[in-house]
Amino acid sequence: MNLEKRCFKKICFLLAVLLISLLAGCGTQKPVETGSDAESTSNTSPAESQIESETEPTNESGGAIVVYFSRTGHTKPLAEYIKEELDADIYEIEAKVPYTDDDIKYYTDCRADREQNDPTARPEIAGELPDLSEYDTVFLGYPIWHGQAPKIIYTFLESVDVSGKTVIPFCTSASSPIGSSAENLHPLAPNAVWKDGTRFAIGTSREEIKDWFSSMNNQKELKLYIGGTELPVTWLENASVEALKELAADGLTVQMSMYGGFEQVGSLGKSLPKDDKQITTDYGDIVLFSGNQIVLFYGSNSWSYTRLGQINLSKAEMTELLSNGNVTVILKCK
Repeated sequence: MNLEKRCFKKICFLLAVLLISLLAGCGTQKPVETGSDAESTSNTSPAESQIESETEPTNESGGAIVVYFSRTGHTKPLAEYIKEELDADIYEIEAKVPYTDDDIKYYTDCRADREQNDPTARPEIAGELPDLSEYDTVFLGYPIWHGQAPKIIYTFLESVDVSGKTVIPFCTSASSPIGSSAENLHPLAPNAVWKDGTRFAIGTSREEIKDWFSSMNNQKELKLYIGGTELPVTWLENASVEALKELAADGLTVQMSMYGGFEQVGSLGKSLPKDDKQITTDYGDIVLFSGNQIVLFYGSNSWSYTRLGQINLSKAEMTELLSNGNVTVILKCK
């Protein structure tokens, strides 16, 4: 009888532990902050504006994640549309010290005014940051504050590693264009492959997001390979790059030669449109010289060139890649 009692107590204990574990597993989602971007203020009550959102992505085999900051809700629905259309994971950036309505009243010396005017401002992020190691693509969403991304986006990019990943910025605003907001984020993650940023109006529909995806899918990408390895390149949008895409439509092999201890140069076999300007290059720069030669830099030089793009590798990586003899570059547009 004592043995039966002991068994019964042990079974009850195990069931209690199991129940506690199940309860502890609940509530892993946190409420998403909603409202408006700095251009307008929401009248929605906190109770009405809070909904559940995934914040700990669990993608097992690569793919996409949507990362966004939405002070009061205009960026948030776009992020959710992208998540649903791509079946992607999602992570909301939230400030450790939340922004109040007064914090985003422009030109009142409010918190947003001070942060956006301070190059060193890096607002703290609440909670744990996502592990991006298993993702190939990061959609990065934010509102436009004083013509730029909020400084908390700078905090995020300086706190995670997006090296070798494709970053696609998107923003929302009442009227401001995306301007230089996305471009100014590039130095914070120089080893990422940055795609052109896109601005959406407040209230953008799911159908408009679908149209955006369609336009992206129809765009052919120019890829650069050395030694069979695709390099992470951010290409500029200009007539020279468009002509280079056409030239590389069926694949283009360029035999490069070392020159000057700072570059590799090779003939394209055809002249492209050019817009030469006197510039000082740096490692990773891709330029057009004399309209018919492509140049890859692992050092610096001052000359008249047309910029084509940037290889997103470190100086040490560029030096190792290009300074040990002539290389063969393969360009493909697909």
